[in-house]
Amino acid sequence: MRQFSGGCGARHGRPQPVGGNLWALALVLAGWLSAATSAWGQAPQIGSAAAVLMDSATGRVFFDQAMHQRRPVASTTKIMTALIALQSASLDDTVVIGEDAVKVESPGLDFQPGETLTLGDLLTALLLKSSNAAAVAIADHAAGSVGVFAQRMNQRARSLGAVDTHFVNPHGLYALDHYSSAYDLALITREAMKYPRFRELVAEKVAEIRRPLIGTAETVENHNKLLWRAGCVDGVKTGFVKESGQCLVASATRNGWQLIAVVLDSPDTYGEALQLLDYGFAIYRQQVFARRGDAVGRAPVRFGHLTSVPAICEQPLTQVTGPGLAAVGLLQVKLNALRAPIGRGAVVGEAQVLAGGQVIARSRLLAAESVPRSRLIVAANWALRLVVLLAVAGVGIRTGAKLIKDRRRRWRRLPPQGGRPDPGGPGQGQRRDGDQSGLTG
Repeated sequence: MRQFSGGCGARHGRPQPVGGNLWALALVLAGWLSAATSAWGQAPQIGSAAAVLMDSATGRVFFDQAMHQRRPVASTTKIMTALIALQSASLDDTVVIGEDAVKVESPGLDFQPGETLTLGDLLTALLLKSSNAAAVAIADHAAGSVGVFAQRMNQRARSLGAVDTHFVNPHGLYALDHYSSAYDLALITREAMKYPRFRELVAEKVAEIRRPLIGTAETVENHNKLLWRAGCVDGVKTGFVKESGQCLVASATRNGWQLIAVVLDSPDTYGEALQLLDYGFAIYRQQVFARRGDAVGRAPVRFGHLTSVPAICEQPLTQVTGPGLAAVGLLQVKLNALRAPIGRGAVVGEAQVLAGGQVIARSRLLAAESVPRSRLIVAANWALRLVVLLAVAGVGIRTGAKLIKDRRRRWRRLPPQGGRPDPGGPGQGQRRDGDQSGLTG
């Protein structure tokens, strides 16, 4: 295995190959040419039938050579296969290798019908060893059949804007109606890179696949030898069939900024991909206004035990500058007026990067911590509730006492229930005397 220093816009010293054959010398010369091209600031001259250099964060294109041309793309197809698998199944799923998977042409790994592996191990076989059998087994597990899985691949491609893509299988073996483009492969790779396990796998040089059937783990080496060429390279996938020529999707990260290079039907996949990556890092710059989780201000909070809360970015705020692009912009922060209590992660504002009169990046701002109400406010609130309660109780007591008093008065005025008027009452006695005197007279 050969190791090289330099590349990806890093310090360009004399590459130190391990070994002294002519092939290694050719790679040294390619490294020098790449460094010189980057230093001059000129777009590289490459022999690929189609190519693209893309900013992984924004999708901005920095280099284009027939990037929308529809072409056979061989095993770079497996980037989409991995993406669909990660979206639709668990890495711990047990997958049974079927007869159709064993029958497909797949050099390198000798799977047996009925053998079981985890989906995670099959993804390792897919992305590092480029196993076609693993691709079919994943498709059968995730969708029930290769045909249904291909439909899902095409639906996902359309959702990403990959309009020059059509898949009929999950492995990339040549088929007349199976194609993609350099641009579409970059779009698909951007999406796949959002999945941590995908990023980990495509960056691994060597990994192990657990195979319970044979009672041991099998060591596999990544087909992407660009990983050994420069320390900044962190992916992603090679591909070759006779009809497609040599293909490579490559990624590299420098100072937290990732670029994606795609070369299709290239006479020198590693050299040309590295030229593109070096060119991108040399000519363009990423201005970082804030990374994910960075605080860009403090949002004011009323009635809280804190008077403000740190507002952190939900997404990174960056701007790429370079030839033909806007000058460095300004960060604009808008903070909401808040009232406690505030939960951690609550939206407290928005930040934007403005350049050339346009918003080129934006992110919601989230509360970095929770802010409960102030103890004084809580105590005052409870005191107010108690005062209100006592006032209501006092009114109720007074009202009740008055009602009782009025009822007692009414009871006193009423005659006894079931009795007759008193015979000796004034009215009755007078009438009785008069009656008697009238009878005797």
